[in-house]
Amino acid sequence: MLPIRSPRLAVLAVALSAACTAHAESPAESRSATDLDAVKVIAERTHTEAGALGDRALRDTPFAITAVGREQIEQRQVVSLGEAFLLDPSVTTQVSAYASGWSSPIRNRGIDLNFDSYRVNGLQVSSWGTEWPLEVMEQVDLLKGPGGFLYGFGAPGGIVNYITKKPTEVPTFSAQLGWREQGIVSGGIDVGGRFGNEQMFGYRFNAYQEKGETFNGGHVDRKVGALSLDARLSDALTWTFDGVFQSRDLREESPQYYFRGLTSLPRPIAGDVDNSVPGTYYDTRSSLLSTALNWQINSDWKASLSYGVTTSWNDVNKIFAYIDDLNGDYDVNVYELGGKSEWKLAQALVQGSFGTGPLRHQLVAGVSHQTGLGWDRPYEFSLIGRANLYQRHDIRHDAVGSRVMSRGDETVQQAVFVSDTVDLGHGWSVLAGWRYNDFETKGAYHTYPVTPTYAVMFKPSEAVTLYASYIESLEAGGRVGNSYVNAGDVLDPTISKQYEIGAKVEADRWNANVAAFRLERGANIDQLTDAGKRLVQDGITLYEGIEASADLHLTDALTVGGGVTWLDPTYDKLSPGSAAQQGNRTVGAARWSGVLHATYQLPWVDGLETYAAVRYYGDVWYDADNTLKLPDYTLVNAGIGYRLLASGHPVTLRASVENLANRRYWSNAGVGLPRTFALSVRFDM
Repeated sequence: MLPIRSPRLAVLAVALSAACTAHAESPAESRSATDLDAVKVIAERTHTEAGALGDRALRDTPFAITAVGREQIEQRQVVSLGEAFLLDPSVTTQVSAYASGWSSPIRNRGIDLNFDSYRVNGLQVSSWGTEWPLEVMEQVDLLKGPGGFLYGFGAPGGIVNYITKKPTEVPTFSAQLGWREQGIVSGGIDVGGRFGNEQMFGYRFNAYQEKGETFNGGHVDRKVGALSLDARLSDALTWTFDGVFQSRDLREESPQYYFRGLTSLPRPIAGDVDNSVPGTYYDTRSSLLSTALNWQINSDWKASLSYGVTTSWNDVNKIFAYIDDLNGDYDVNVYELGGKSEWKLAQALVQGSFGTGPLRHQLVAGVSHQTGLGWDRPYEFSLIGRANLYQRHDIRHDAVGSRVMSRGDETVQQAVFVSDTVDLGHGWSVLAGWRYNDFETKGAYHTYPVTPTYAVMFKPSEAVTLYASYIESLEAGGRVGNSYVNAGDVLDPTISKQYEIGAKVEADRWNANVAAFRLERGANIDQLTDAGKRLVQDGITLYEGIEASADLHLTDALTVGGGVTWLDPTYDKLSPGSAAQQGNRTVGAARWSGVLHATYQLPWVDGLETYAAVRYYGDVWYDADNTLKLPDYTLVNAGIGYRLLASGHPVTLRASVENLANRRYWSNAGVGLPRTFALSVRFDM
């Protein structure tokens, strides 16, 4: 038996033992695993809230969308967005669970999502330095490709929309305790139900905290609270409220690694190596408050009016390590900064269906007004020493930067959008939609494009959708980072275009998705000048590829699945000054990625279930000149869950391991994750 290395682990071990003892002391409770399945975690949802397309079944959208539901999140003990989308071969992780995501937690189809590519219940939120808490979410959707028509401005890699837990129809209560290496203890409660005359009022409350030492010597303290309310004011009118708050204090995290001037890589270090710098930290606060009125006008039409405010705050004293030789030596740079941002969104939406002669229309129309404000404090970026990957250093850095904030960017985005899906009969339908955006960054630029989407769909049966679609998106120009001689410049907005054909199948015992796509995006290129390196817009990045995935229920006990993505990402249409990069593979985009996974309910013990996933990550170029390549690697994750009864109440025990083989590797996120174990126990009333 492994020794218990932490008093926190001992607490969890006692809890697990108590749960098992309670089960052993109740032999009269002889319900079967089938009975337990009736109280299994909420099943996967098959619908999505697709922005300006309104509410739709996933199979009836003409875009590739991945939805991860509560059951998957809990089965695999997911704590980060990259882990949530592990089974999607097109998605790669940009940051580990216990590090600060500098811009975006994930990359899709070879393209980074940026910090404003994220929504909670359709409201724009920031992912800068943090992720939104999965513990309070019912589902997370990834719309692949440009989302300009659906959500407004955004990077063409996709839009992530978190959907919060909602009030339950019957009283529910659950409590959970967990442990994760090195010594992170977590606990949470989830309470929901209805009350009042004719169950008029509904509520759902979640609270969660994790605290302790991370696998690479850092320390995390994260607190989450969420409240969802509704009131059925009449048979047709419902009021809703959602609030989410998260604070995360991260101390002495692993440096963020970069390579400089190398054409080959130093030997990778284990993910649990402690190269942190004492005194450093990355603290964030995030919040969301939203309210809405939903009016079911009749059986064909409904409307909504919503308003929300989201905020983000950060205080940073972070280490960037620039590795410049094969011996693993690197410059230790500290980046001190801080700021806050606030978005306010008001939106009115109407959707419904009507007929014109033999044609049936599904119409969605709306208007929205969004403002964004930012405040920044002066940043400090400085070299504080040299260190080596394979030796512990004695460097320390305590923050010295000013905490005084000044007003930064202010943006205003006003939009009018409409889409019409016309049923032509015999399974054929067409979709056309337009969004007019009036987007202004005060003092920088003002633009007002129309971003369209068009699609043709064919349903040979209710379970199958074949489609071809086109969509555009306007991407706001980013502010040039401090490593360039034109630091602080704001680049122009660019238009991205995506063409996609695909098929979706949802049969009784299997489902499958396949999509072929071509995406054109404005390219940002490093231009070398006598004064130094400049970031300029030049040409396009072209992403062409095919992705396919499927799940098959071989028996009631065994489900297998997998997926593969092939991508041809290149720089194209460059000017003569950047011609050397013409045709090169774009930075960070793998040509091949794949995954295999299986879930099996073991027949000899009721309620015992195992799962395993094997994920392949293809090699990627680190730089646009294609001189330094990060090699491919394969990771194996596995886990086991056991559902039992304790005094008549369901108890779920789980154990899982990531990177089972303890593979050492370099990834887009820097140092790869080590082998990591996690345990949890959940009690349901």
